[in-house]
Amino acid sequence: MVVKIKTASLNRNKQGQLTVSFENNSAHQVDLYWTEEANVNTTNKTLISEDIKSPFSFEDPLQAKRRIYLILQIGNDYSFLVAERTLPITGLNNFRDFGGYIGANGKRVKWGLLYRSNHLHGLKPDAQQYIKTLNIQTIIDYRCENEIKTSPNSSIGEKQTFNFDASAQTAELAAQFAAEPSNEDRALIESVLRDIPKELVNGEGIQVLEQYRNFVLSEKSKNAYRQMLRVVLDGNNSPSIQHCRGGKDRTGYGVLLIQIMLGVSESDIIYDYMLTHDNRLERNKIKMEAYRKITDNEDVLGYLLSLIDTRESFVLEILNTMKKVAGTPSNYIKQELGFTDQDFEKMQAIYLES
Repeated sequence: MVVKIKTASLNRNKQGQLTVSFENNSAHQVDLYWTEEANVNTTNKTLISEDIKSPFSFEDPLQAKRRIYLILQIGNDYSFLVAERTLPITGLNNFRDFGGYIGANGKRVKWGLLYRSNHLHGLKPDAQQYIKTLNIQTIIDYRCENEIKTSPNSSIGEKQTFNFDASAQTAELAAQFAAEPSNEDRALIESVLRDIPKELVNGEGIQVLEQYRNFVLSEKSKNAYRQMLRVVLDGNNSPSIQHCRGGKDRTGYGVLLIQIMLGVSESDIIYDYMLTHDNRLERNKIKMEAYRKITDNEDVLGYLLSLIDTRESFVLEILNTMKKVAGTPSNYIKQELGFTDQDFEKMQAIYLES
């Protein structure tokens, strides 16, 4: 079958209006349908409009109360499924589906099976209800015992939770979770001034880069992520969601490992990681304003920004460290985590479109 739509995206503005954009490589008209199923061949779909042109905007028929998927239909023999990547869930700025990317042999990662997020603590009822409709079976939680005790997850209808402490004890985590929530910003700044070597207190992100190298090199990290991949390799555990506190570092690394096994390109892996930057911009702005009320030390402020920022250099540090260890990221997963070609094939059989 000739690929008539190479790429498509679905985005939502602050007013809740949806816009679908796509590249149509054919001369035929594109009809747009919506459905609640992550199945391009479903018959349970409703026509939105015929003969649409890109970009096309419309009101969400589900009003962001449940997840919507779109089907771009060309004639009777070609259709393309597209969905929102960041979901509109109250109180969660980084709840994402990392389906839709092209994986091994040109096959796309299935939508609706692999989610990532910031922590699921203190969810409002409408957020819980929305997530429950996603039918998530498994939560993979990378936080340490103290983080979980301080901010336990809300129920989202999951069947099981796996806790794999990935040991990302930067100053942000160590200091903030030792303090009462009302005092965590001040506790963090005091800890930076007291405990962090002066040569590291700047905006260069040296400590974060070290943390990212440790994801690749430390035995505790290897064990945590080895267990995570085993969980994901069992198709009965999907749909799954993995998270840490902010959904950036520990979660970002776990998602990267899955994407490597699925054959997602490095450029798309980096793109997906950097979506966290966009999703957390407003949150980070608020955090930095709070820090500035406590200190005017620009080196300290630069250091604090490096802890919450999302930078391409961080994810590149992971990929480059893997290459130094094993030649390629795929070889790293085989050599250092113990997975086989058959495991890669199984992962792809479960999560790539047929």
